[in-house]
Amino acid sequence: MQFALRNHLYAIAFLASTVPAFADGAFITQASSSAFFGHSAISTPINVPSQVPFAPPRGGTTQLTPETTVPASGGNSAGTLEMGRSNFVLQAQAGGGNSSNVGIIGGKHDTVGVFQHGQGLVSNVALVGVQGLTVDVLQPPGTAPVNMLIARLPNGAFDIIQPKGAPQASIVRVGNVLVVR
Repeated sequence: MQFALRNHLYAIAFLASTVPAFADGAFITQASSSAFFGHSAISTPINVPSQVPFAPPRGGTTQLTPETTVPASGGNSAGTLEMGRSNFVLQAQAGGGNSSNVGIIGGKHDTVGVFQHGQGLVSNVALVGVQGLTVDVLQPPGTAPVNMLIARLPNGAFDIIQPKGAPQASIVRVGNVLVVR
């Protein structure tokens, strides 16, 4: 209810701040061949700068975007590489110095959630050729790094690969959801 009221108030504020616009009709009237003689009465000055808002500035550095000017809070970083269709990745980090990377290569309708709560947590998850799988990585404080590659083999089975010597991740499958701790 609060969400709906807030959106309704934003819509009212937006409509109240708009300025009425006037426009010509959608159809162009055809001029007869005898109605126009000589030079055009409307001319554009040559020294008028371009009014294109997305044109880059000339001869200087490009303007920084908000993502690159505001440092991440607590030194957290999250990276995502998605090469597929209809994939969804959510990376939520609470604490400081956490790092997570998610890669989906050749996936369709996959969902990956990384939830980190603590200091200095690391997770790297890659899905290769997987379709319709949901993977949730839960990292409470003091958890070992999670590094894994999940791939679907030609026979349809999943193969979960972790680096040699890495701590064994606890994987629980619930239906079509893999929960990694």
